[in-house]
Amino acid sequence: MPLVIILLIFALVLGASRFLKLKLWICLTAGAVLIGLFFGMGPAAIAATLIKTSTDAKTIEILFILYGIAVFEYTLRISGMLNKLIVNLKKVFRDDRLVLGMLPAFLGFLPSPGGALFSAPLVAEASKNLELTLEEKSFINFWFRHIWETIFPLFPGLILAAAMSKIPLYTLAWSMSPAVVVSVLAGSIMVFSKKIKYRPDAEAPGETIKINFGVIFDLIVNLLPILIVICGALFFKINMIILIIAAISWTFIQTGSGAKDLKKVLVDTLYSQNLMLIIAIMGFAGILEDSGASRAIPDTFVRLNIPLFVIFMAMPFILAVLTGINTAFVGLAFPILAGLAGGLTVKSVTLAYISGMAGVMVSPVHLCLVLTLNYFKANTLNFYKMLIFPALSLLILAAIIGGL
Repeated sequence: MPLVIILLIFALVLGASRFLKLKLWICLTAGAVLIGLFFGMGPAAIAATLIKTSTDAKTIEILFILYGIAVFEYTLRISGMLNKLIVNLKKVFRDDRLVLGMLPAFLGFLPSPGGALFSAPLVAEASKNLELTLEEKSFINFWFRHIWETIFPLFPGLILAAAMSKIPLYTLAWSMSPAVVVSVLAGSIMVFSKKIKYRPDAEAPGETIKINFGVIFDLIVNLLPILIVICGALFFKINMIILIIAAISWTFIQTGSGAKDLKKVLVDTLYSQNLMLIIAIMGFAGILEDSGASRAIPDTFVRLNIPLFVIFMAMPFILAVLTGINTAFVGLAFPILAGLAGGLTVKSVTLAYISGMAGVMVSPVHLCLVLTLNYFKANTLNFYKMLIFPALSLLILAAIIGGL
C-alpha cells in the first residue's frame, strides 16, 4: 500500500537522523530519493526535481529571508538592542514568565517562512533567569508563534483555503477562531500550569512600579526594528527581504555601528545557517508532488471506503505531516476533498484546515520546528512529548466543529 510505504520511509528518515546521528538534510534527501524510486521516477527525473526545487524562486526567497533573519538577530544581539528590549519589557510587565509567552505570539504576526528564528533569541534571552528545560523553551517559541495561523488574514495557507473553497476569508477566520483559544490554553497548560521558578542566582521580580513615559519610549525605540518588519508586512505588504534589510539598516544607524561591524555580521551568520536543510525540505516536498506520492494518499482513502468525515480529518493531517507546509496540504487536499464531497462548506473547510494545522505542528519537516530545535539544541523526543497534547486538542476541536 503506497501510504504504508511513505510512512515507513518517513520513519526511516527520522530513525537515521535520531539513532545514526546523520544530518537531517542527508536523511531527507535519501528519503526523497527512495519515495521517487518507489513511485516510478528514474534517477534523472529525481535529480531534475531536486535541481528544480533547489533553484526555484520560492526556495531562493526562503534562503534569503532566513539568512536575513539570522543577520537581523545577530545585529540586534551584538548591538545590545536585544538585551535592552527584554529589560524594557520586564520593566513594563514585571515578570519574565509573562514576557516569555508574549514574545513568540507577538512575532507570530510575521507571515514569513522560518520566522521562529525571529523570536528564538528573544525567548532565550527572556528565559535565562528561569528554570526551564531546552525543550520547554523550544516549545514556547514554536507553539505560541503559530497560534494565529487559523485566523490571521495574511497567512498564505488561509488565503489559499479561502480561494479554493470560494468562501470569504473572514468567514473562515471567524469559524476557526476557537482554534486560537484552544492553542493558547493547551500550550499554556503544557508549560505555564506548573510553577516556573526563577534560578537561584537570578533576581526575582520586585514590586510593581509606576510606569513612566521614559520606559515606554525606550521600549518603543528598541522595538522599532521589529516593528518595521511587522508593520511593513501587515499594513503595506512589503517584501520580507526588503523589510529585513530596512530593519538591519535602521539598527546600524540607531546603534552607530560601522561598516566593519556589518562585514563581521554578514560573514559570521553566513556559516551559521543550515542552508542544505532548507533545500532538502523543499526537495522532499517536490518529490512527493512530482512522483504522485501525494496523490496516492487520497486514493488509498477512497479505496478503503473510509467515511467522508474521517477523510476530511485524516487526509489534510497526513499531507501536513509529510510536507510541514500549510499551503502544501491545502493545495493538495482541498481539490480532492471538494470532488469527494461535491463542494466545500464552511464547516468542512474548518474541519480540514484545523486538522491540517495539527499535522503541520507535529511535522518533522516543519521549517520552524527544525530551526527551533537546532537553535535551542533541544532533545527531539522530549520536545515531541510536549506537542502531543496541544496537537491532539486541535484535532478534537476539529472533530467537534465538524460534527456540529
